[in-house]
Amino acid sequence: MSRVVTAVVFLLLVAIYFFRKQIGLTSELMLDITKTAPVLSLSIATLFCSNRKLISLALLLSAAGDLAGEKGAFIAQISLFALAHIVYILDFTKLATFNRRRSIIISLWAVVVAIFGIFVIGNINSSLLKVACALYMIIIGTMAATTFAINSRYRALYVIAALLFVFSDSCIAWNKFVEHFAGAGVAIMSTYFAAQGLFAWLATKEEKN
Repeated sequence: MSRVVTAVVFLLLVAIYFFRKQIGLTSELMLDITKTAPVLSLSIATLFCSNRKLISLALLLSAAGDLAGEKGAFIAQISLFALAHIVYILDFTKLATFNRRRSIIISLWAVVVAIFGIFVIGNINSSLLKVACALYMIIIGTMAATTFAINSRYRALYVIAALLFVFSDSCIAWNKFVEHFAGAGVAIMSTYFAAQGLFAWLATKEEKN
């Protein structure tokens, strides 16, 4: 499956997701399918088009997380995404080199994640959710941090994809625990799909030996 075909299929599935209710795909089964299909298609494409099988696995775990989210199983959702980010970290660290400058940037990033995390967690009442969200923020923050140290001509795209992912999940946390805001669904899913699409494209564009 070529990158062009992959992109066309992915964008078509994303469009179907955003307009699923308008086109009558409202049964429980169709809602599940349309939520998981975009990222699942990326997982299948990268499995056959790239030697970076960890990226395919991370996308598959993400698709499972999408399904859990559609079912309202929040703990299962963030657990699956945490596993996905760990797999992303394992892949990205193989491309990364850490030096003094990058370590400083990562340290500053850690401060930003910590400040946001402390604020959000302070608005959570459940002890279980506090622990789960704290662990998840550490993991996704680490995933983004590894992209800062990637040695690649596409490093900026890795960083953009990671930050889009972080932004998407930050919107989820803000909307769920701090304050609901208009357009949350579109903001969350558009940036999420963009992040996963970029990661998949990078996996097929840049092979590892």
